[in-house]
Amino acid sequence: MVPCQTHVLLKWQEHFNSSWAAEEGLKTAKRHGAAALYDKLLHNKELVTLAQPVQELVGPRLPDFECDASAAAEKEEYLSSLLRSQRWLAHRMLTQTSYTLALHRRLVVLQRIYYAFHSKYHDKFRVQLSSKCTEGGTEGGPLEISAEPCLSGAAGKVKSGTDVLIEMGVRTGLSLLFSLLQQNWRYAASVHPESVLCNDVLATASSVLASLPPLSLANENKIPSVGLDCLAQVANFLKKTAVSSGLGGADPTGRRLALELLLGLAMQRGSLKFLLEWVEVALAASMSSTTSVPSSSSSSSMGSQQSAAASFDVIQQTLLQMRQYSGFRGDAVNTQVLMKDADGLCQLSQAAIVVFEEICNLASYCLSSCSTNAAAAGSESDAVMVYVWGSNSSHQLAEGTLEKILLPKVTQGFSDAQM
Repeated sequence: MVPCQTHVLLKWQEHFNSSWAAEEGLKTAKRHGAAALYDKLLHNKELVTLAQPVQELVGPRLPDFECDASAAAEKEEYLSSLLRSQRWLAHRMLTQTSYTLALHRRLVVLQRIYYAFHSKYHDKFRVQLSSKCTEGGTEGGPLEISAEPCLSGAAGKVKSGTDVLIEMGVRTGLSLLFSLLQQNWRYAASVHPESVLCNDVLATASSVLASLPPLSLANENKIPSVGLDCLAQVANFLKKTAVSSGLGGADPTGRRLALELLLGLAMQRGSLKFLLEWVEVALAASMSSTTSVPSSSSSSSMGSQQSAAASFDVIQQTLLQMRQYSGFRGDAVNTQVLMKDADGLCQLSQAAIVVFEEICNLASYCLSSCSTNAAAAGSESDAVMVYVWGSNSSHQLAEGTLEKILLPKVTQGFSDAQM
């Protein structure tokens, strides 16, 4: 007997949600449309058919020979056993009819589309499918889904009271710390210039960050959401501190320390995005320091030069780490040469240009190494192949679909790429 196809195991894949959310539920109104979508589930291995448990027909246990007439209770037991067997056989045959199979496929497809919409537009109340066998059961009941909230993912996590209290305490503590630092800068600028405690705080944070192993903050999947929020708050505060100048803002030393700490965070996070953000902030800080200070005062001019400076050793160490982390082998070809003064500082604008130039050199090195490896593997040496992968939820990969691309694939959007 052919196994009943209404016994299935549901294994929804999250990266197919955008594709299913784009499907029209009206396709399931017709039998061939529901069958095509059901085949899509099988092709994506989101649905695994299970064989129905073998259950033999259990009839009445009659005696080998009948010596006496059967009692009324025995006859009733024989009759009930026969009826149960007939009912089970009828149910098993009905589950294999074309109407039942079509209805089952339609329900499963609609359930998959509903789950895609629910995950896409209601992440805060996401439900997780049970990992157990989700089948109709021996009596052909409806498909069972576990309504337990998803507690593993950051997007669909339902926060407990403890998590909320921790997040509130961390956010409140950071806000208080930032307010105290700004207040101390204002107090030092107006009353006691020598009592700048906030600079000591920034210097201590920089030393602690430098003592961490390389790329300690690179894997954001292992950092809780509270930690990512804290990093974003700290980065925003450091950006504002580095750019702000004048009355009420940080002194030149505080702005320099804020930039150094921001650069250390960018290196620990190991992403091009944060390095480019630091270059942008450094250029903005250099421009604001040169335009906000009057040129008539010599002391102000000296303060302007100090405010637009960065530590020579910190920049040099950053360039060295960038080459080490990226596997760069060869001599640096920077056109800009860092010049330091008697205090061990260099101009901030020059430091930003040197870091940006080093990023360009590393990108060229990676591109040339990839081209060399591709040519050595036997591919066309005169053609540049463009590969794409990653999230495609907003058509950012221009591949025509919304599905996530897990492995690099040659894109069709660049027919004549040059470099």
